[in-house]
Amino acid sequence: MNEKNIDTLRRAGLTIEPGRLRRARSLTPDAWQALPGGGFEGVVLGGGQRQTPYHPAIRLGAEGHLTVACTCADWRTRGMHTNMPCKHILALAFHVGDIPTVSQETENETAPADFEPEMPPEPPFAVKLRHAIADAIAALADRVDALMQMGEIPFLLGPTGSGKTSAVRLVAQRHCWAFEEVAGSPSFADSDLVGLRTDHMEVPGVFARAFRRAREQGETVLLFLDELTRFNARALDVLMRPLQVTSAETARAMGLAWSDIRLVEAPLWGQDWAPAENVKIVLAANPWGAQLDPALVRRVHPLPAGFSEAVLELFQEPVRGAIRASWAAVESGQLPLPVEYQLLLTATSPDDARIFTPYLHRLRALDSASAEGFQAILAGLGLPTGGAA
Repeated sequence: MNEKNIDTLRRAGLTIEPGRLRRARSLTPDAWQALPGGGFEGVVLGGGQRQTPYHPAIRLGAEGHLTVACTCADWRTRGMHTNMPCKHILALAFHVGDIPTVSQETENETAPADFEPEMPPEPPFAVKLRHAIADAIAALADRVDALMQMGEIPFLLGPTGSGKTSAVRLVAQRHCWAFEEVAGSPSFADSDLVGLRTDHMEVPGVFARAFRRAREQGETVLLFLDELTRFNARALDVLMRPLQVTSAETARAMGLAWSDIRLVEAPLWGQDWAPAENVKIVLAANPWGAQLDPALVRRVHPLPAGFSEAVLELFQEPVRGAIRASWAAVESGQLPLPVEYQLLLTATSPDDARIFTPYLHRLRALDSASAEGFQAILAGLGLPTGGAA
């Protein structure tokens, strides 16, 4: 492996994240070619049961500027905005020849003493906002991924609109894992989660679908159970067993498998199982106003999903103060939902107070008292109480 190229990327101002570097060591480019003027591009297969080809590139420009790129979601949603190469770019760097740091034509050139480089134009507010929210979701995905690599089951706790689902989906995309999800409902019974089987029909639930893909097709499946606090007690009882791994010794005694497994059971379906290494589980819930079961909390790793200060700092006062107040009120149980990321994306400027109009409508639909309370907050900050700018 060419460790020298990793140092070259660092000297070019790129941030080398240890986790991505570790994963890159296990990847081998299927093919690569040298680029005119310096650099390489190639095809790298991602990890997971279903491998997908990605196309990373490391290029040296005419003036000796090193640039990198990749077609994977990790690079497009996070890396390109933070100068953090994905594992595919790093894998390419490991397996190719030395990447020159400057071109031959510019090696001995020096800039005049009064030379000032031309700065690129400031990106529009909407672009900066979109990138900041993408970074916040990617950072949450990093934390989820790190816990899963440690064998933990992440339990994301945060309000609606805090990027929980997007972050979990991003983890599945990064690893090319299959994805199954279900959102909690008070009416869900064990048959809705596991499945229903009769003499005349078979209707698999989310667990049966995920376990079948993992067991019979050999896929790695990320099973995402959202809005966990909405499940009734009967459904939660069903969830408890697969959260803990059943040992290989027990699985052999049951005549099921010779490895660690996850096991689930429901009266109208029966028993179902899958290799533990092929089933990744992530939970999520809005915890405010709900009592969490201590037995559940013991089996998982709680992970708060809060609001990104980097996103908040893009807004000007008093709009910033109103956004912060909505999140603080949700955390204290005074409001049912905050000004979520998706709504913030509609803002066209740092002082765009129009975002509070649809927010107030949503609050009124849920709780008129909450809407009146937030109108008072807007008035106290000097913002239009109707949300109009």
